[in-house]
Amino acid sequence: MPDEILIPLIIFCGSLIYGTFGFGDALFAMPFLAAIIGIKTATPLMTLNGTTLAFLLFLKHYKAIDWKAARKLIVASVCGIPIGIYFLKNGNESVAKIILGIIIIAVSVYNLFIRKENKEVKLHPNLIYLFGFIAGILGGAFNTGGPPIAIYGTLSGWSQLQFVSTLQGYFLPNDFFILAGQYASGLLSKKVFFYYLTGLPFLLIALVIGNKLRSKIPVAKFNNYIFMLLLIIGIVFLTRSVISLF
Repeated sequence: MPDEILIPLIIFCGSLIYGTFGFGDALFAMPFLAAIIGIKTATPLMTLNGTTLAFLLFLKHYKAIDWKAARKLIVASVCGIPIGIYFLKNGNESVAKIILGIIIIAVSVYNLFIRKENKEVKLHPNLIYLFGFIAGILGGAFNTGGPPIAIYGTLSGWSQLQFVSTLQGYFLPNDFFILAGQYASGLLSKKVFFYYLTGLPFLLIALVIGNKLRSKIPVAKFNNYIFMLLLIIGIVFLTRSVISLF
């Protein structure tokens, strides 16, 4: 299949996931796009896509954002973004993704199969900064900062609407910081903008469909679906990263 068709199709599928759950577009799309156009083109492309998605969902749900949590996550994330961008230009992504995959799988398995449904998880208030910092590193390096924030939100007991809306309150300014860093690093090329503009109509259609799908998910099942999505992401991360070492 020609890249001119395949890349918009990948963007459509990733945006459909984002529209449904409020995150996960880059986590789906990055492995495929990186294999087609390279990680240094795929990462800024998905940052542009993510910024667009976050902006549109932000407009729709900004009244439900937990701004106190979002501000703390943003502050911590900004500290991690330069480390991630440096890692993108100079580091080895396989080791980081192996560690990330193991953590995501462990947390997802615990919440899906081990933790009792009525057992609350009480997080120390300052742990929000750790989750935000890790998300900043992953966002700057691979545009995959969603899992730490998604894990924090589900463990903190955010409602479905609060989860989706607060993620956008975090993602939107965070993506602007990442874009600024990528621009300063020379990563935002004409090729990146070409792929962004050709994929934009598919992104918009997928977002509309995703919003409709989310409205059909029972509130009581939403967190389980999030951890199922994270479990799949973690397995893909771990498998691909281990294979890349050989």
